[in-house]
Amino acid sequence: MTTRRTFLWIWIACFAALAWGQMEAQTARITGVVIDAANEEPLIGASAYIEQLKRGEVAGRNGDFTLDGLRAGSYTVRFDYMGYESRTEQITLREGETRRLKVRLKGESKSLGEVIVTAKSEARQLREQAMPVTVLSADQLAGSVSDVSDILSKTMGVTLRSQGGVGSVSRLSVRGLEGKRIGFFIDESPMNDHSDFIDINDIPVSMIERIEIYKGVVPAKFGGSAMGGAINIVLKEYPPRYLDLSYAIESFNTHKATAIVKRNLANAGLEIGGGGFYTYSDNDYTMESPYQKGLLIKRDHDRFSSAAGAIGIKARKWYFDEQKINFEGLINSKQIQGVYYNIQHAHSRSKIGVMELELKKKNFLVEGLDLDFKGASAFSRYHFIDTAMHRYDWDMKPYIPVHPLGGEIGAAPSNSTLDKFHFGTKLNLNYILSARNAINLNLLQRYANGHPKDTLRDRAMGYKMNYDSRMNSLVVGLSYDYKSNNDRLLNSLTGKYYFYSMKTILREVYGGHDEIPIHLEKHYWGISDALRYRFMPEWMGKFSVAYEVRTPTENELIGDGYLLSPSGDLRPERGVNVNLGTLWDRRIPNGIFQLEVNLFGNYLRDMIRQTQNYTQTRYENFGEMRTLGVEAEVKADVLPWLYGYANVTFQDLRDVREYEPDSKAPNPTRHLRMPNIPYFLANAGLEYHRENLFGTKRTNMRLFADASFVEEYFYDFEQSIHQERRIPRSMRLDLGLEYSLMDGRIILSGKVGNATGAKLFSEFNYPQPGRTYSLRLRYVLK
Repeated sequence: MTTRRTFLWIWIACFAALAWGQMEAQTARITGVVIDAANEEPLIGASAYIEQLKRGEVAGRNGDFTLDGLRAGSYTVRFDYMGYESRTEQITLREGETRRLKVRLKGESKSLGEVIVTAKSEARQLREQAMPVTVLSADQLAGSVSDVSDILSKTMGVTLRSQGGVGSVSRLSVRGLEGKRIGFFIDESPMNDHSDFIDINDIPVSMIERIEIYKGVVPAKFGGSAMGGAINIVLKEYPPRYLDLSYAIESFNTHKATAIVKRNLANAGLEIGGGGFYTYSDNDYTMESPYQKGLLIKRDHDRFSSAAGAIGIKARKWYFDEQKINFEGLINSKQIQGVYYNIQHAHSRSKIGVMELELKKKNFLVEGLDLDFKGASAFSRYHFIDTAMHRYDWDMKPYIPVHPLGGEIGAAPSNSTLDKFHFGTKLNLNYILSARNAINLNLLQRYANGHPKDTLRDRAMGYKMNYDSRMNSLVVGLSYDYKSNNDRLLNSLTGKYYFYSMKTILREVYGGHDEIPIHLEKHYWGISDALRYRFMPEWMGKFSVAYEVRTPTENELIGDGYLLSPSGDLRPERGVNVNLGTLWDRRIPNGIFQLEVNLFGNYLRDMIRQTQNYTQTRYENFGEMRTLGVEAEVKADVLPWLYGYANVTFQDLRDVREYEPDSKAPNPTRHLRMPNIPYFLANAGLEYHRENLFGTKRTNMRLFADASFVEEYFYDFEQSIHQERRIPRSMRLDLGLEYSLMDGRIILSGKVGNATGAKLFSEFNYPQPGRTYSLRLRYVLK
């Protein structure tokens, strides 16, 4: 079955490439670099603009640019960079031709007084805003064979831990705050409520333009609620005509395929695009049991497969500047791998379908008012099957199930289905009052209706376990942005209003098993302020403080219909975040040099965590926690062909509850470090890059090495020096190579993960795969 699926995807990719051939033959492109005429340094952020088409491109980290999707004909291309004289080139292209340029710009001889103006890339503009943010640009992601989690885990203050191989449960942490406290966005659309269907690693790196990591303060324009941080993945805006195919083979029989296609129907004023991915893995690595010393376990029940597809239609000629409608679908299947018990039958299947509408218009109704509206509806189904009539030990000796009716997990069997209907809208209005003042209004509304059904579990327990649930939420954010005349001072002041309602029935687990109706409505307020002050052109300081509220997610309130029961009585998390930092960003002869240092703190109330009862798990409010920490990072183009980075993070999270939950009994873990969260981590890496190595033409090579270190930490409170529940110190080294030909049309890449074969462990001391290998082939037609 796996082989047939793999070959099917290969045939689809080949067919798409052949079908594209006729269209591609009609297109041409212009590519090249923009450099300083005096010293031939790349001019990062220089613009290349085609006069006849009224469109352009910004030069990347090496001064490179590409203008593609062009028809045969003559064009006037203008090159600009602030502080330099403009230059124009008259270019005539034939069908299918690629013209490569090396453009030298001369510095302007005229004086602009004392003002120094520099063109900046979008990623740099984001880094220099008032909020603490780290930006991973397309240049840093290009050609990577890593997953998104590998890239994020090399970032200052960020960890992403999984319980196994491909498709396993993963937890994102920003400055120690993790899970659903951290907002997960795709193109500024909140995805936290769908994170049980869409994992952050499901998004192919080749589809990503940049990754924005916000710390402490989450922009109001994102909407939603988060506590101390957010990840926003910005997908690429592809040229009018585009085809991108990739296929990767990795260890443990892992296969990953992606395909993206876009076509511009100029006569109709439409752009049509589509894409998809397929992932399969056996995840059959061998691990040592964390609970029984010397026991080696072959992961023989951890197969995972996932497939997704999307098609979108974009129009630009009607009333709105941009109208887009998307249809998306995803299905996956996963076996449940046992670590403590040998699970051989339990598995899950899920699927989700989404329809989205997006409208954008500048100067909407009045001059200076920009509109951005998104609406989406979705249906999801999650199916969990745990009906085995035998369980097995690690020697495959059978014994009785958890219940006379069967089951391997928990206290009762399950054959559950959870259907959810989702609906959400997001409205963002940005009004520019003047060159120095702007206000932004954002409204995010979400509704979910869950219908769980599990007659087998109900029969095993003797009473109904799960009930229909409805939840509704609204978050309104209003922000005011101020910028001084000389761009020295930026300030963003934001207020937020939070509302959510919940209606369901909870079942008492102990005693009389009474039904408890839940019908609640909650209202909360939040406020934040972020300030940036530029001491010198290359040196700035940042300060932010926020009182944030995170309302419970659908999954936390409604449950999953089998192992996770509804928690309709949850209170939202509330906390104060403070950040004080400095950023030094200057040009050096070889490129850039950046140094960033941040001090941060957090005080969290009503922290939500998952707890276990007799038959199911549920979310409960835990209490109070405080965080103090420091992080620092340096990045530099050490030589024209060598880039390096290093960062370190110390984050001290402590339990500060005075009493045990719902009692006056003293808390024995007060002031102890929070378990299962690393407190000291560091990363470093080097990248060697060269164009046209060994006399070749139109080629580029990147060779990189990344190292990660995590100090020993505990997965339970350390109440004794003899505490054995500890996760040992680890060091991981990844090596990779990327080689591109034909100006990036063909890209070959490979990676050795955990090259030293070190023993690695994740949360709760779960063993991770050893040394892994990856190979990827990517073909791009522009």
